[in-house]
Amino acid sequence: MATKQDKSVGSAVVLEPAVPAGPRRAGARADKLWVLIQASRNVFARAGYSRASIEVIAAEAGISTRTIYNHFESKEQLFAFVVHESAAQVADQFIADTERRLDGADPGADLYALGLVFAGLRKKFPEHFAMVDQARIEAPYFPAAIIESWREAGPRRILAELIRHLGQIAETGFIEIEDPRLAAVHFLALITAEMQARPLPLLSLTDDEVRVGVNAFLKGYGRDPKQESA
Repeated sequence: MATKQDKSVGSAVVLEPAVPAGPRRAGARADKLWVLIQASRNVFARAGYSRASIEVIAAEAGISTRTIYNHFESKEQLFAFVVHESAAQVADQFIADTERRLDGADPGADLYALGLVFAGLRKKFPEHFAMVDQARIEAPYFPAAIIESWREAGPRRILAELIRHLGQIAETGFIEIEDPRLAAVHFLALITAEMQARPLPLLSLTDDEVRVGVNAFLKGYGRDPKQESA
């Protein structure tokens, strides 16, 4: 077994491969492992966890099933690792994009940019979100720790970053927030409302739809200048 460490995840064990996955890792073995992760994500996105097979994943990656079992003892372990790595990649992108696009000069523009960055994640990572949408259906059948690992790697990091930026915008007086976490949840719900209402929710949002959601958020959280002058 080509693994260095084991991490307990519920009834499963998430194996840390001997060669860490990621596009910035060097070496042929790392490249092969990254190809495996990408292929696994594609298959889990199309078929879901239950219908995906190691054989199909191996064919998608252009490797043998033996290569997969050199890194992971089971499909469950492979899935746990892939969903964690994929979620971390999405969160990394969100953090990088918000740092790049929010400059603090215009709080209204920053709030809109924050919505665009979040909405744009589905465009950049369609396979990840398709995989997560499939996994949500099967979530009751996964060990709880697999779900916890995914949330910690991705959604909670994104939420924490969103809370931080909303807090910075609130410091300018543009919005007023009493409960930062609740405000962040409301922000996400409002900017994605149009997408959730569609028959095919995987479709991405337009910039105008994001703007509508941001404006709705401001209806509840925007500071009223009339009250300031009263």
